[in-house]
Amino acid sequence: MCGISALGFSCLLMVSILAPAPAISQASNPQLTLDSVNVRQDGMVTFSTLSLGWEDRSDFSEQRYILGQTEDQVFRLWVDIESIQQVRFNAFTFTSYVVDSKANTKRAFKFQITGNPTGSFRDLPARVSFHVKTSAGNCGGWIRIPVYNAARTDLLLTEKQTEPAYVSVSGSTQIQIPLRNVTESLPVRVTDVAVNEDCPKCWTRISSRVSEKTPFVLSPGTSEHLPIEVAANSLPALLHGALLIKTDVPHDTLSVVLTYHTVPGGAEKKQTIPANIRFGPGLLGLALALCSGIALGLTARYLLTGKLGKENETTVHATLTALVLGLVAEFVGIMLMAYGNSKLVLLGLDIDPRQLFPAFILAMLVGGGSAVTSWVKQVFPKAS
Repeated sequence: MCGISALGFSCLLMVSILAPAPAISQASNPQLTLDSVNVRQDGMVTFSTLSLGWEDRSDFSEQRYILGQTEDQVFRLWVDIESIQQVRFNAFTFTSYVVDSKANTKRAFKFQITGNPTGSFRDLPARVSFHVKTSAGNCGGWIRIPVYNAARTDLLLTEKQTEPAYVSVSGSTQIQIPLRNVTESLPVRVTDVAVNEDCPKCWTRISSRVSEKTPFVLSPGTSEHLPIEVAANSLPALLHGALLIKTDVPHDTLSVVLTYHTVPGGAEKKQTIPANIRFGPGLLGLALALCSGIALGLTARYLLTGKLGKENETTVHATLTALVLGLVAEFVGIMLMAYGNSKLVLLGLDIDPRQLFPAFILAMLVGGGSAVTSWVKQVFPKAS
């Protein structure tokens, strides 16, 4: 029995010697550190790492992972761009894997990395130095990964409107919002468009096709036009802008709220862009305004001079002449404003011939001829 006890004690001693083997294996786990990085003297990002243990995997596709390598080419660092997430306090996290390229194994050591930005830099890729420490030594390398700063929201710029966008009250109109992605290396994905109007009763529909499933993407440093479909409520829209005849005064202002983020993994941002709008009556409304103005002008000429036209001019000829000249004046006024960068000054006011009231006044003066024009100058000496 003593011999059996001695044999059992020897076996127990051997097991106790072999038992720390996993601990020794655990000590050989790689340690990963990432150096702080200065982002164009506008800010800094510091990194902290959390070890998550070994994982059986060797498939790292270049479309999903960013590759970095130590200088001795022993260790590879793979960053999963689909794992990038924004967390509270302006931080972001992502998953990475360290692989020993010389080991004949299909295992990778997994890390959770947290980036903590400070300063006022915009989202962009940055060169980050890293170190892999093992029992055999310390290896250094670098990797180019995106860094983020949720505090900045001016990733999109828009051109200042030189004049309000023209929206016809007949049918639907597509207005274009010019946008420019100011980031130099990361695309921007617009995932939602919301529009607030100053005159809700002036609209029947304002919509955009942009959504999470159908985003509007701007490449780095490029400009694009974001389309928005609108349909005006005819009578309220015309009445709302009836007395605003100056061309630079908007009838309504739309506040376009964009929700977007940089790709991949940027923080969701919101930005509001104003869009000034002027309502137009459409061809039918302009035609009615022209005919009414010409009729009133001819009537005023007859009351002032006792005749519709010149000496021995028939009524039909005088009426057709006034109608044709009114159409020509309206067409020339619209063309000059649309393509000639000119102004139409009537009665001392800078007017828009595409509006009902200015078109009516222009047609009335053309139909009334010199008799009506002279009378207007006598009544309003400062009018021209």
